[in-house]
Amino acid sequence: MIRRILIIRPDKIGDLVLTLPMATVIKELMPEAHITFLVREYTASLVSLCEDIDEILLYDTSSSLWKTVALLRSAKPDAVFFFGSKFKLTLAAFLARIPFRVGRAYWWYSFLYNKKIYEHRKTAERNEADYNVRMLKAIGIETAITPLPKLQRDLLPKNELSINNYAVLHLKTGGSAPAWDENKFIEIAQWLCSEKNYSSVLTGLPEDYEFLFRIRSRMKHNSKNVHILTQSNLLQLASVLAGAKIVISASTGPGHLAAALGTPTIGLFPQVVPLSKERWGFRGKKTINLSLLYFRKRNAHIARIAFV
Repeated sequence: MIRRILIIRPDKIGDLVLTLPMATVIKELMPEAHITFLVREYTASLVSLCEDIDEILLYDTSSSLWKTVALLRSAKPDAVFFFGSKFKLTLAAFLARIPFRVGRAYWWYSFLYNKKIYEHRKTAERNEADYNVRMLKAIGIETAITPLPKLQRDLLPKNELSINNYAVLHLKTGGSAPAWDENKFIEIAQWLCSEKNYSSVLTGLPEDYEFLFRIRSRMKHNSKNVHILTQSNLLQLASVLAGAKIVISASTGPGHLAAALGTPTIGLFPQVVPLSKERWGFRGKKTINLSLLYFRKRNAHIARIAFV
């Protein structure tokens, strides 16, 4: 009988957020199950917000194969789930003799899985979170609903921003998808300031600071209404996203996180099918996902749809 489940997710924020619903489904249908997530140290604090996860393992990508085997064994899993290309971890799970090893059937090393998933995702027939939850069928867990992850907002640190009414604009994609025209973001920021009296917070990584500084300098309204937040502390970022009136984001992790936290969020996605909103759209109760081509045909005042 399967009692302990290990989910391998040493990936970026967006991939992780879209995997968290698996934990919720498992706990709803197998409340006695023990769920462990293996993640990088960078995202561990984010996983700690999810009330359905019992244990977190930290994975160092530079670890040797045998150290990785020992790490997986320490979770004592009956079943392990893999996503994307994870050869060393897959081999480690095989060597650790984990009874049920679940992964997609289309990698060259997929023979190491004894529960293979024959489902192509590039056709974008459903959201990535749905694809992930459907993998649970391999161990007998089936559901027609993909819930939102249960993130505990009360565990977030105090928001360090000294402003109340603000919108978060996340321009960069980290290369995961084409970025939207920065001029459109500038136009939206101006509209939010003039029509809603919102300040703007531009978010990104530390290496994005110079780029974001140039964007701020191009905004015609008073620069005191435009703030830049570049940091790697995910809990503080989550606190800022949770406190925003609205988040407008390209297809990347902060948008997924904002939507999961319940913040009104607009997602901007390319029309390329494998990268589209149909597959990678943000999931939340107050979320709107739009195509980039749609935006090219409208002015940036489309942001007002979030307030209808």
